[in-house]
This record gives sequence, structure tokens and C-alpha cells, in this order.
Amino acid sequence: MGIIAETIFILAIRQSISIRRIAVLLLLAAIPLVIAIASGLLDADWDGEATQGFIQGLIFNTGLPLIALIVAAPVFADEIEDRTLTNLMLSPISRWQISIPKMLAAAAIVAIPLAISTFVSVLLVFDEEAYSAAIIAALGIAIGAIAFTSLFAFIGTITTRAVVFGIVYVFGFEALISTAIPGLKYVSISGNTLSVLQELNSTLIDAPTSGSNQLPPIEYAIIALLAVITVSNLATVWRLKQMDVH
Repeated sequence: MGIIAETIFILAIRQSISIRRIAVLLLLAAIPLVIAIASGLLDADWDGEATQGFIQGLIFNTGLPLIALIVAAPVFADEIEDRTLTNLMLSPISRWQISIPKMLAAAAIVAIPLAISTFVSVLLVFDEEAYSAAIIAALGIAIGAIAFTSLFAFIGTITTRAVVFGIVYVFGFEALISTAIPGLKYVSISGNTLSVLQELNSTLIDAPTSGSNQLPPIEYAIIALLAVITVSNLATVWRLKQMDVH
């Protein structure tokens, strides 16, 4: 079982790495770093609101979900479209042994470059407790990457327009609606990920205890993120079982 999962994981990595996709991924991942470097060169004064907007708005509400969408949506969609998934589906292996390695491969591709970019960016932005804040920010990227890739990989199994739906979700809900309407952070992957960050290091995220910017409690956030990951993967396994591969 371990060898099968490892093989599928490696194949998923290779299939997800194309010159165009990696170029877009690296470009998006570099945006926070470029902003942090430019701010340093210009001696910009980062106050609390600007710092939180940088981390919350740019990285977690927009950058992370958008990169996850680009990588995760085609994980199954491309293979379904060109019918190469049939070879795996006809193999005598459980559907979850196909789903989990592919999701983890997508999460790794998303998390590694963005976590590095975020780590360095936070080091450049913060003057105090920089290393702990940078490590926690990178950890938050990894947590959010698993949740977002699980969701977008599932969407890729039910529609060939997963990227279109994903873009509407990222910019319409995660980046706009969930930040403007009180309470919607409770059903936002970014909002729950930021709640974990706030608990680990309030220097990174200093959200108020009430109002539209309130984040969910840490206990709720952990359960919500685990629920997204679990339900998305179970739904993907179910969807793979329903597919006609004959």
C-alpha cells in the first residue's frame, strides 16, 4: 500500500509540474516577497493595519486559495478529460489510495513555494519576534494548502469548469464577501486558517473580538478545517467510485 501511494504521489507531482503552471505559481508566490522587498527599499512604515492586510488579505485570502486552485483543480480534471485516469481506476486499488496521494502532492506543490515566500516576507516586514512569526506564517500556509487543495481537487472531479467556479469562489467569497460580512469567516477556509495563526502568534493577526473582522474561536477553526479536508476527500473518493471507466 505504501509503495502504491508513493508511486501515485510522485506521478501526481510530475503531472502537475508544467512550465506554464509552475511559472504562474512562482509568479503569484513571489508577489508578497516583492512587496516586502520594495517596502524595505522604500523604508515604508508598516503599521498594524497594513501588516494585517498584507498577511490576511494578500496572502491568505487571495494568494493561497488562487495558487491552490491553479494546482489542485486539474489534478483529476485533466486526467478525466484525457481519460488517463481510467488506467488507475481499473487497477485493483482502493479509490482513497488514488485520492489522498494526489491531494497531498497538490498541497506540497502549493505550500512549498508560497511558504518560503511568506517566511521571507514576514522576516522583512516584522522587526520583533520575526523568526517565530515567519515560521508560524509558513505553518499556516501548509494548513490552508491542504484544506484548499482538498476542496478544489474535489470540484475538479465534478466539473470541467473547476477553475471558473474556483475563481468566483476565491475572489467573490474568500477575498470579498467573507471579509465584509460578519460571521462568514466561520465558513471561510482562510478565516479559520487565520484563526489558528492568531492563536499561535497574535503579532501576525490581531483581529478584534467583535465586528466584521472577528475570527472564529481556535477550537471551532480546527474542527472546521479538519471537516473541510475530511469531507472533501470522502466526496472525492465517492465521486471516483461513481465514475464509469468502461
